[in-house]
Amino acid sequence: MNLPKFSTASVSFHAELKKRVQYYFEQKGISSTGNWFLYTKGALFGLVFCALYIHLVFFTPGVIWAIVESILFGGVIAAIGFNVMHDGAHGSFSKHKTMNILAAFSLNVLGGSSFMW
Repeated sequence: MNLPKFSTASVSFHAELKKRVQYYFEQKGISSTGNWFLYTKGALFGLVFCALYIHLVFFTPGVIWAIVESILFGGVIAAIGFNVMHDGAHGSFSKHKTMNILAAFSLNVLGGSSFMW
């Protein structure tokens, strides 16, 4: 039985994709790292997370409000993970490495592991 052979293309899919993404950013004249909008969005998610957590834990709302706030809280956690942590883990949240590490660390604060990510 012969083993399958794969062609060894000189340009890989990954290399071509990175080249096209970089070209896109150059064409549009935008940075591949975060801007004021991303930082504002990250800060807003953090503030809403803290406000919902504090209200749920320390002010004990009624059952209906607690359910509504818990659903919103879950959505905010997902938004932090999909936006802040994801960009930080890929090094695109900021041009500063420390900011990217802190953004990726937000997963640890939420109960996950940025190391495993």
